[in-house]
Amino acid sequence: MQFLHQSLYGHAGETHTAKPIMAMSGGHIYGIKDGRPDLTKPLYKVTGNQVYATTFHPSGASPHALFEIHGDQIHTTIHHPAHDPNAHTFEIKGMMT
Repeated sequence: MQFLHQSLYGHAGETHTAKPIMAMSGGHIYGIKDGRPDLTKPLYKVTGNQVYATTFHPSGASPHALFEIHGDQIHTTIHHPAHDPNAHTFEIKGMMT
């Protein structure tokens, strides 16, 4: 299982030390509830390097990828409401800290 951390926290260019906000496993991304991944309702489905919202996402399923995975980073796409082409959104880490 891999964990997703916000890539920017406080000031641009520096990673944060807060706990992960999502977990990625088995082709899905799950929210963190009470400090543990909520594996009952995947918020996103990962297909290749594309990430799509599922019906469990608060905004509903997405027909277009909202994120793209590039190595150990997840970037928003032009279909994401908060798209910013100059900054990545999440960093993928292998374990919860």
